[in-house]
Amino acid sequence: MFRSVLTLRAQPEQVDAVLQLFRDEGILQESFDKTRQISSDIAVAADGSGEVVITADWPDEDGYQEWLDHPDRNRASPQLEEILAGAEVGVGKLYRIDQRVQSGSSTGDPSRS
Repeated sequence: MFRSVLTLRAQPEQVDAVLQLFRDEGILQESFDKTRQISSDIAVAADGSGEVVITADWPDEDGYQEWLDHPDRNRASPQLEEILAGAEVGVGKLYRIDQRVQSGSSTGDPSRS
């Protein structure tokens, strides 16, 4: 399994507009519906710094590539760029998940299954 991570370093006053755009445009749901994505979320730094992190889990690298190549992926980019004027937008990065623990199961230690 893989996880994509995109970090937006917005100004604190930009965060609500970013979150509203994601809600209004259904960006997380769209990427889920149009690919083999497993899950996704958007989180805001609790310290009020304005940092926003968008993560998604994918079954494999090809699953993530499906979203990168999807013709609808950049549909909301102009609005996001307008909201984030002057903010630092990181480059999306893909990570291979090595271990995962969650309620009801564990995939970190095969002997515990």
